[in-house]
Amino acid sequence: MGKIKEYFKIYESEETKAVFEQNDYEGNRLSYYVILSCAVILLISWGLNLAGVFTVPKVRMNVLAILGLIEFAIPVVLYLKFKGQRRWLKYVMVIALLFACTQLFSILNHNVLLIMVLPVMLSSRYFSKGFTVMISILTVIFATVGSILTVLYGIIDLNFYPSPEKGTVIIIEQKLREAIVALGIDPSKAVVSMMVNGFLPRLLAFTVICFISIYIAKRGHDMVLRQNEIARASANVKAELNTATQIQNGMVPSIFPAFPGRKEFDIHAGMYTAKEVGGDFYDFFLIDEKHLAMVIADVSGKGVPAALFMMASKILINDRALMGGTPAEILQFVNDRICSNNQAEMFVTVWLGILDLETGDVIAANAGHEYPVIRKNGGKYELLKDKHGFVVGGMEGIRYKDYEFKLGKGDSIFLYTDGIPEANNIEEEQFGTDRMVDALNIKPEGTPEEVLINVKNEVNTFVGDAVQFDDLTMLCLRYNGE
Repeated sequence: MGKIKEYFKIYESEETKAVFEQNDYEGNRLSYYVILSCAVILLISWGLNLAGVFTVPKVRMNVLAILGLIEFAIPVVLYLKFKGQRRWLKYVMVIALLFACTQLFSILNHNVLLIMVLPVMLSSRYFSKGFTVMISILTVIFATVGSILTVLYGIIDLNFYPSPEKGTVIIIEQKLREAIVALGIDPSKAVVSMMVNGFLPRLLAFTVICFISIYIAKRGHDMVLRQNEIARASANVKAELNTATQIQNGMVPSIFPAFPGRKEFDIHAGMYTAKEVGGDFYDFFLIDEKHLAMVIADVSGKGVPAALFMMASKILINDRALMGGTPAEILQFVNDRICSNNQAEMFVTVWLGILDLETGDVIAANAGHEYPVIRKNGGKYELLKDKHGFVVGGMEGIRYKDYEFKLGKGDSIFLYTDGIPEANNIEEEQFGTDRMVDALNIKPEGTPEEVLINVKNEVNTFVGDAVQFDDLTMLCLRYNGE
């Protein structure tokens, strides 16, 4: 008994119940359109029969059409009333279709043989093995009854009748019963003959179709379960990525003005990831009251691995910078620490500068990163092609070189990752460094925040609907002096 219950089981758990309820609603919508289509075909056939195109006796066709339309109207009305949002509607709709098909089958037994397959095939769309088995059994019962009724009410097909006493005979009467009586054949024997010679072979073929439909329903059921598991896992991953994004965003300065009590400089930065989490980062922090460190970096790779590597790199740079030393010394230390245990073989490009807030002197080191862009007070932004070193994490024992430049009062510096010049449009054309500099010079005298907005807007306009695969990270500082 337990195995039988398991075989007819429709919902496997409360967890998946809502999923299969929604699946039933979608199946109801398909059943609704199938029934509407059948009703339209029946109306057209009725009209053609009244016009004399078909030769079905008008009285029988009238009764058949009226009953069929009533049987179709009931599920249609219920579907519209409940908007298809009831699980039990599938029983009403498929069984109503089964009644209508059986009615037509009992009159036109040979001509509409395939119509009895329709309810079974439709039931398989609900992806419920138990429901399809039930409809298959009901269809066999209804088809058996319909075949028996054919002897009483059926119309002859091709005028051939398999007689057990006289062999296959040709008859011209319109009604099968009249032909059987005219031949002197016992109607009860005719029923047996039709069942053995006509219905049973069809039943075997129909049984095969039923098993195929049951298999489809079972496979569909399993597919829905797998899709639900995938969707749940995807939702969990998305939630975790959102959490990771929040953690990542919390690791970089995001409140501006960052130092409202310091008038020597104005700084603004932004990070726009191509994925939920990325490998770009920026940072700025006071080493002491006189010195401000500025960092912008780009980790190789994308996604969660890059984000984890980014967090480790940022912490190492920050901690080492607070201990003192030049940018080159800081990057050398970080490089050696990363290379000592870098099984993922990832690396990070870094630009690190330390600004003397009293004098405007900047000491910087570049580990394979993009060139900074400098603007002198009253002038325009221009690339500063500095000394490049090797990437951090690429090879142990690398030595980096410091270089110096000076920011005067009103001068600005713009730092960025390669996601800006390498942003591409739908024609695969890159934004490029020249367009970036032009964007900076739309309003070169603007505040750091305005400068970043101008660049971001120009990039967005350029790329349009093209999908971007690299993060956009920018930092702009204007030195005001003491």
